[in-house]
Amino acid sequence: MSQQSFIRSITEKLYRVIKREKYTIPEWVPGDALAYELSTRMWMFLRGCLYRFSFSKVKGLFFMGHQVRIRSAKRIQLGKNVSLHDHVYLDGLCQDGVTIGDNFTLREGSIIESTGVLSAPGIGLIIGNNVGISQHAFIGVRGKISIGDNVIIGPYVKIYAANHNFDNPDQLIREQGESRQGITIGNDCWLGAGCTILDGVHIGEGAVIAAGSVVTKNVHPYTVVGGIPAKVLKERK
Repeated sequence: MSQQSFIRSITEKLYRVIKREKYTIPEWVPGDALAYELSTRMWMFLRGCLYRFSFSKVKGLFFMGHQVRIRSAKRIQLGKNVSLHDHVYLDGLCQDGVTIGDNFTLREGSIIESTGVLSAPGIGLIIGNNVGISQHAFIGVRGKISIGDNVIIGPYVKIYAANHNFDNPDQLIREQGESRQGITIGNDCWLGAGCTILDGVHIGEGAVIAAGSVVTKNVHPYTVVGGIPAKVLKERK
């Protein structure tokens, strides 16, 4: 077995353990890229070991990148095989805390913010199993947010569970408070790059949100929606 084949075999075994599913790396991927991946994962694992006891609960392997910012870690519960990549912000300061399931990934530059100001903390966040959040996504937890299993969230996606009240023109908008209906995202959904999910929206199981869309109303299960505001483009079934 060549050195490159050996490194590929080790990397595949590592990811099978992390993801708990079959994982195959194409043969053309060079050995230096695999070695870099192994080195990165090793340092993430060591940081995870160092910081895992800061959280309320961590059930299994925990990988933590460089310059990760955690707020109110004691209000955050993590499942098995959780990866927080470089420069992410995870905020647990909300009424019901933050619960994250197994095989969760939060990629570089993404933000989960539970409370903006201390006088108006958020409600809570629940994330299911096998959820991946891509780079530079933003989740603003004001009302309660629930994300199901096997959800794909693309880069630069924005999810914000609150709206400012502005009906009274004789009063400053910032003094009129907020409405917080919350957001629910069902199992097996795909939120395309750069889409925005606004407060009060329920996205049904198996739905697909096209890139760049702004979702202002509920999305039925197994539908594809797109546009500003988002409208049904087709049915998946």
